[in-house]
Amino acid sequence: MILSEYLKKSNIIIGSQSKTRWDLIQEMLDLAVKNRDVKDEDREAVKKALFEREKSMSTGIGKGVAIPHCTSDRVEDIIIVLALCENGIDFDAIDNQPVKISILLLVAKNKLTQHIKTLANIARIMNNDAIRDELILQKTADTVLKTIKKYEAAKK
Repeated sequence: MILSEYLKKSNIIIGSQSKTRWDLIQEMLDLAVKNRDVKDEDREAVKKALFEREKSMSTGIGKGVAIPHCTSDRVEDIIIVLALCENGIDFDAIDNQPVKISILLLVAKNKLTQHIKTLANIARIMNNDAIRDELILQKTADTVLKTIKKYEAAKK
């Protein structure tokens, strides 16, 4: 799975002003609804699934990255929303560092294998110090996507 295949320009938030992880997850989900990746009538069910997953264990994977995620029968494929948070948000991450890059992942319930592979791929990409450092400096959705594609091309 290539992250850039599923990340649309319209699903990238630059300079999120959210103050808490709950606000950020809501902001990212609202964007997915606005872009019609999630139906408005499914918003609450998806939000509930995301919040339950986050309450069970923080999705802050360390090094300033969080991957809030869930599977849902309310989505048909893979939906990814990326948010850059310059000031950092407390996600109760495993290393206690504030999160500056958050990648929301929604996957259809019947695609559990794809969900696990996608999560692992995102974690692997975000483990690279150079891409994280470069991503957080980006000011447009275009340059965020170009940065991710450049890294993915180098890893082929």
